[in-house]
Amino acid sequence: MQKGDHFLSATRWLLIMLIFLMPLFFLPITLEPLETNKQTLLLVFTCATALCWIAHMLLSRHVTIRRGWMNLLPWFLVLAFIVPAMYSVAPYLSWVGAHRSEYTSVLTVLALAVLFYLLGNTMGSRQEHRRVHLALVVSTSIVALIGVLQILGVDIFSTLAPALAYNTVGTPSTFIAFLITFNAFFSAAFLSHRKGDSLLHEHMTGTIERILTFFVGVVTFFFLLILDDPGLWMLFSISLALIFIFVVFRAKDIPHPGRLSVLGVLFFGGLMFWFFLPGLNQFALPLEVTPNTAGSLIVAEQTLSAFSSSWGSGPGTYVFDYSRFHDLSLNEADFWNTRFDRAISFVLTLVPTIGVFGVTMLGLFVLFLAIRSLVQVVRPASRQEWLESFVHVIPWLTLVVSAFLVSWNMTLIVSFGIFSGLLASQVMRKECSTSLTRAPGVKLVISTLFVLLTLAFFIGIFVTSQRYLAEIAFTRAAQLDREGANLQQVVTLLDRAATLNPSHDTYYRNLGEALLLRVDEELHGVRSIDTLTQESAQYIQSLVAASVNAVVRATDLSPHNVLNWLSRGFVYRELIPVLGEASEFAVMSYQKAIELEPLNPENWTQLGRAYLAVAEHIRPLTVSPDVTSAEQAQTQLTQLLTRAQEAFEKSVELKPNYAPAHFQLAVTFERQGRLDDAIGKMERVAQYNQLDVGVFFQLGMLYLERGGVGDMDHAQAAFEHAIKLAPGYANAHWFLASIYEQKGDMAGAVREVEVVLELNPGNDIVELRLEGLLTGQVSTEVPEAIEE
Repeated sequence: MQKGDHFLSATRWLLIMLIFLMPLFFLPITLEPLETNKQTLLLVFTCATALCWIAHMLLSRHVTIRRGWMNLLPWFLVLAFIVPAMYSVAPYLSWVGAHRSEYTSVLTVLALAVLFYLLGNTMGSRQEHRRVHLALVVSTSIVALIGVLQILGVDIFSTLAPALAYNTVGTPSTFIAFLITFNAFFSAAFLSHRKGDSLLHEHMTGTIERILTFFVGVVTFFFLLILDDPGLWMLFSISLALIFIFVVFRAKDIPHPGRLSVLGVLFFGGLMFWFFLPGLNQFALPLEVTPNTAGSLIVAEQTLSAFSSSWGSGPGTYVFDYSRFHDLSLNEADFWNTRFDRAISFVLTLVPTIGVFGVTMLGLFVLFLAIRSLVQVVRPASRQEWLESFVHVIPWLTLVVSAFLVSWNMTLIVSFGIFSGLLASQVMRKECSTSLTRAPGVKLVISTLFVLLTLAFFIGIFVTSQRYLAEIAFTRAAQLDREGANLQQVVTLLDRAATLNPSHDTYYRNLGEALLLRVDEELHGVRSIDTLTQESAQYIQSLVAASVNAVVRATDLSPHNVLNWLSRGFVYRELIPVLGEASEFAVMSYQKAIELEPLNPENWTQLGRAYLAVAEHIRPLTVSPDVTSAEQAQTQLTQLLTRAQEAFEKSVELKPNYAPAHFQLAVTFERQGRLDDAIGKMERVAQYNQLDVGVFFQLGMLYLERGGVGDMDHAQAAFEHAIKLAPGYANAHWFLASIYEQKGDMAGAVREVEVVLELNPGNDIVELRLEGLLTGQVSTEVPEAIEE
């Protein structure tokens, strides 16, 4: 072994490890166990592999690379994403990736470009291809086995990674598209291999190739039957049709023509299930919902019109495009409030995000690689050249077709990069060799590149560690929140996540809301303003400031994320009673959210609630001793209530069956003094929301407020229904006791107040009222609500 050859060997084995691990890799320490971790795996392995390759050149003092115009292809791929990222509405998403958008980030694409060169220059021999093929066969078989065991009820992930559904690839469609791709790969190898072409020694060929190929084929067909998706049946049929088409050109090189009959059965079976036969109903896959083709086209068209048609909105920003431009008809669907982060297909996800320029560059990459590879398949110089190109071009073309039919993720895009690199290793045959001892300039360039790449590698390791620690802290905070743990612990973890990764808006958004809950927690601990110490007041002020700063930071980091503006509006709205100047900012935040997502009825409802909160804040001013001030306040109050009504009516217009908007509209009518309208609206809401305890409680309160003929009985029925739904609802018991008291049923009133006392032990107001009832003191007035 020559000096430096061990680094070349390490290069190849690292590539094989990456290829083997990519479909299988996940880590349960993050909230989303697949995409971020797969991206990290890709980055670490490609960088480490590149370092080993350059080290081999330096130690061997010899540079050997494949030459030809094919070396330009990765630049098409890189430019397709880098240029749109420069104009992105969300730079962090476009350059680094987050929220399951890592697969379209510039960072991922750069790693794929490096992978292309590494595979093209180090994996050109048949021996290396055998190892790669073996890694793919074993890895895919394990993925398929895990999927089968999960669907048959053998739970693997419930304790290890609960967020995983049933496979280590992704959604049902991407998982099956992955299986179809590799089934095509194994089928092509199974059909074309003859003695001497096996993955291992000849005596192991029959066992490994036939068994694993058969297993993957059966599992692929099994999952196709379960999902029974026409698009995936089409992809399956096309993948097998490609094999038959290419066999026509080299029929003499097919050693076992009888094997074609097996593929023929699968092909015609796929056609029958695609067009005529039903799938299996005995098994159920996790529900997967995506926008349809028409909806995806609308989003693409509107996005390119609103932003630059050349660059789009930026890689990884589809969720913002969908929020802003989805069709109104989706409000009639069950998933009307879902913000999809990808279209129905990978291509329709890319069109609005990387624009015409990006899609063109990516198309040129595919076109040039396809032409060069197909030429080598149709008119090869030798059988071995045909064999390698044929086996790799089938799954590569299958992936290209799948890009028009299903959405992609990290596993599929890396698979595309792997097969692109393997094709390049066959079509780039000519080598260019240079001795570093005779070319000191080249040696200097290589040495500099090695130093820079080493520096980048260790910086990347540090940054990735920070990113992982932040994600771990955020995941732990989410777990503690679900478990109802101490709120201060949750805040501490969220603060740590935001500190470790200050570029992630999600951490700041959740931190701001958690800090607001801490403010509420502290205020509930204060029995009266007189007991509030200066230290406590300063602490609460600091929590308020920190909460506001966190949500403002989130909107600064990602100003096109509607969730950030909704969170900012929520924080400001809740602070209106203690921070009057928050009124304007609350309204402005919700208006910005509506600008980014105009067709979502929830956003209009939240805006209406902000107007109501501001109205209640100025209501006390309407009884000011200063007549002028009182009149101005009354005018403002009327205007605010009118704006709230308009916002709720807009929400109802967008989604007529949206109960929260109807509920808030009834509340607005009550604030306007229109009790009959309020009760009529609330009765209709209650009719269609029989399990909503809040609706029935509010309806009872409206009846009590109106106090007309029969309203007392209606109020009693409403409170009793609320208690039936939520026996621990103290205020429902409290006001029901008032009704019993006014009807003369003292025993019933005492019984209800005793329940309230059990729910609120030590409450002075409740104890005082109970004592009055027991001593025969009857009140004809409706009491104030109690704090629960």
